[in-house]
Amino acid sequence: MDTTPKPQNPGQKVNPFDVHEAPHAKPASEDPALDSDELRMPLWQHLDELRSALVRVLVILALTTCAIFSFIEPVVLFLETPLLSVLPPGDQQLYFTGIADKFIIYIQISVLVSIALLSPYLLFELWRFVSPALYRNEKRFVLPFLIAGSLSFVLGISFAYWIVIPYSYDFLINFGSPTDKAIITLTSYFSMTVKMLLGMGLLFQMPVCITILGAMGFVSAKTLANYRRYAALAICVISAIITPSPDALTMVVVSAPLYLLYEISILGVRWIQRVPRTT
Repeated sequence: MDTTPKPQNPGQKVNPFDVHEAPHAKPASEDPALDSDELRMPLWQHLDELRSALVRVLVILALTTCAIFSFIEPVVLFLETPLLSVLPPGDQQLYFTGIADKFIIYIQISVLVSIALLSPYLLFELWRFVSPALYRNEKRFVLPFLIAGSLSFVLGISFAYWIVIPYSYDFLINFGSPTDKAIITLTSYFSMTVKMLLGMGLLFQMPVCITILGAMGFVSAKTLANYRRYAALAICVISAIITPSPDALTMVVVSAPLYLLYEISILGVRWIQRVPRTT
């Protein structure tokens, strides 16, 4: 078949080497699912953007930590309240056995509080780094997931501080002979308390994480519903591990909201998989 371009009029000369684009071809930048400024960047540009993001995060984290450290004593007293409230009158104090223990603990608490306060900003930096690789229809879910993740983390920490920790510490302090006297150090208290706060904060991320897995196609609502019994058993085991007290009441108090979060996860996966997808 002759593919030589034909002249538009009889007097026009034809260049046989003239190449025309296909009538329906369009540049990759005109893909309706991508924004014009979101073309693929080379690896060095990704690394440079990552370096800039890390520098911004570290600078802001350092400044926030210094600000928190300047009035750290009210923050420490607030974190000590769940234990001090269950200690006998006259013994409501904590001890430190090393010269630098108190200073190191204050620094650690300042960093952790700064990370908790900056969590929305940290999630925003993460979103800004990965957003060029996302399609436009995928980006609309990013902001709701970031907000839900931040709120879930705050709810988990609040649940641990106001409910789990007071019940657990009250049981442990009052367990055994009334003549026993507790000598609790700052290191042992904050080590256990921080683990419980962070653990509950991460466990409350269950609906967000499972919904993301459902959006990626790794799990389905039907599969999650069929494994309810196994999920309930796993939740009971996890509750028994993260709670310091062995009493059944505390385990039930922790297990009940976690199982409710699992049911919310099923609803989230069912909803996200019904949303029409475009490419």
